[in-house]
Amino acid sequence: MDDRPPADADSADEARPGRGRPVDEICPGRVRPVDETALVERLAGIGWKGSRAVVLGPGDDAAVLRGGLAVSTDLMVEGVHFRFDWVTPTEAGFRAGAAALSDMAAMGARPETLLVSMALPVRDPALGEALQRGVRAAGDRVGAAIAGGDVSRAADAVVLDVVAVGRVRDGGVRRSGAGPGDDLWVSGVVGGAAAAVAAWSQGGEPGAAARARFAAPPDRTGLGRSLAAQGLASAMIDISDGLVLDARRIATASRVGVHIRRDRVPVDAAAGADLNQALQGGEDYELMFTARPKGKARIQALGRELSVQLTRIGTVAEGADVAIEDRERRRRPPGRGGYDHFRGPSSTSRD
Repeated sequence: MDDRPPADADSADEARPGRGRPVDEICPGRVRPVDETALVERLAGIGWKGSRAVVLGPGDDAAVLRGGLAVSTDLMVEGVHFRFDWVTPTEAGFRAGAAALSDMAAMGARPETLLVSMALPVRDPALGEALQRGVRAAGDRVGAAIAGGDVSRAADAVVLDVVAVGRVRDGGVRRSGAGPGDDLWVSGVVGGAAAAVAAWSQGGEPGAAARARFAAPPDRTGLGRSLAAQGLASAMIDISDGLVLDARRIATASRVGVHIRRDRVPVDAAAGADLNQALQGGEDYELMFTARPKGKARIQALGRELSVQLTRIGTVAEGADVAIEDRERRRRPPGRGGYDHFRGPSSTSRD
């Protein structure tokens, strides 16, 4: 029982969280820090109690509501996801919009609208307007208009949150549909954005191709919708935190093992990326999906139709987690892999 006297009006300021009180008093039962995945699971356990209005709750790229609405939210913070000596405010806004819309692509959803909220450290309308123009450009690329949002003052860093709303058929393509015997595919090339971040983090400047991969993520909503409409993808995710880490999310959700052939990974050589950056780096916003082997020819034809490189990089098997295979099919564990907000990157840095 807490036998401390109640705070009076004069001491109310001291009683606020963080004002001279131990964190264990503010947050009883607090445990040691956890990684991002575990924290998300714990937060979902507090917030998600089930609802008849919800077809698919936490744990995928978007929530799905009855009636086919898909809703996702994506948060970008200055100094964590971007810096203004790396990109312009308009580019930062574009990246935020593209990242939110990438979640729609991963569900096979048709994007319909965006909601944009931002916290700005100064009352600078030019900064907010530039961020908004960037988000609008990302929405215009797929026909999703900005329908509203919110604005607030921030203490120091810009915070930009974009909610994307779209429509899916039959509940959308989820992370949990992969089965043993499926092939593992990835769109485009990977590692370019990580190469840019690595160059900046080491005090240098990335090449034009690497910078472009970071500042202007690709649009894969058309690919995602086509894979869903044709019933080709059994499971799908967008590559935001790294090929290995996001493959692990498919493996966990589907309760299978995922084997990645290292010699088949499409490394973004034009951006100066290496295999490690392709496997571990994030921010590519390409699609990774699993599919039945019988769909191979149709997938290849779809890639040609949409002018998108589609590469079969591995297989799904009985078991759990992710393994990296060499040409002789010898397997090794990939390590932690990817970016975690509460542990940091395994190979590149988001300062």
